[in-house]
Amino acid sequence: MKTSRLLTGSVLLFVIGALLQLIWPLAQAASYHHFADQRSLGPLHNAADVLSNLVILAAGLLAIGWVRRHAARQPLQFPGMVVAAFGLVLTAFGSAYYHMTPTDATLVWDRLPMTIVFAGILAMLWTSWSGERVGWPQLLILAIVSPATVGYWLVFNSLWPYAILQFGGLMLIVGMTLTRKVDGVFAWSLVIVFYGVAKIFESLDWQIWELTHHVIAGHALKHVSSGLAGASMILVANATPRAAAGSVSRRPAGIGHSGSPR
Repeated sequence: MKTSRLLTGSVLLFVIGALLQLIWPLAQAASYHHFADQRSLGPLHNAADVLSNLVILAAGLLAIGWVRRHAARQPLQFPGMVVAAFGLVLTAFGSAYYHMTPTDATLVWDRLPMTIVFAGILAMLWTSWSGERVGWPQLLILAIVSPATVGYWLVFNSLWPYAILQFGGLMLIVGMTLTRKVDGVFAWSLVIVFYGVAKIFESLDWQIWELTHHVIAGHALKHVSSGLAGASMILVANATPRAAAGSVSRRPAGIGHSGSPR
């Protein structure tokens, strides 16, 4: 992943977002904070939407466990998994904090860690496609630019860069998985399915609430499915490189068979 291309892409993210804002403004709707299930559990408001984040937390802890087990050898997907794993844990806490008191101010702490997860996933997607490890400097750029999309929303009241990062990244994963250009096609397919289902649950929050006769709403199920998508990243990290089955290795120059720099 060349730093110059990454920086160029980062600038384009915000330029395209600014242009789209002129054509089709995309501000944060006040109705976004009106969730179906508002039941409390003792002093805990919106309990189902808060506690369902335990699934995301579990996924993050499992991912951190993977990072700890592979810390010595550091396989190709290690850098991206470090960022995604800690991003998942922070997302669980940030989302729980937001759902206790849903406002624009608390939503910031929900979205910021989510963008860190996106950064880790994009790094892992690059490695799955190229067979090359993402360097820490490049990963740092991703980890700065991604949360900056939330800052852009706060300053300009425009969600376009954030939306492009999230849904553009998802479309990139879908396209590369369908064309089998990545390692671990099955693992990436699970990420796509679980995350896609999560977005469906999110959009049908009130409909599911009514369909289940007020047993559970769509947003709590969104958190469950999002957690499963996060856990699927472990399968992505464990996927055998396609080159391992062939005679030509895609291991980048300067990396020995142990996975350590020569």
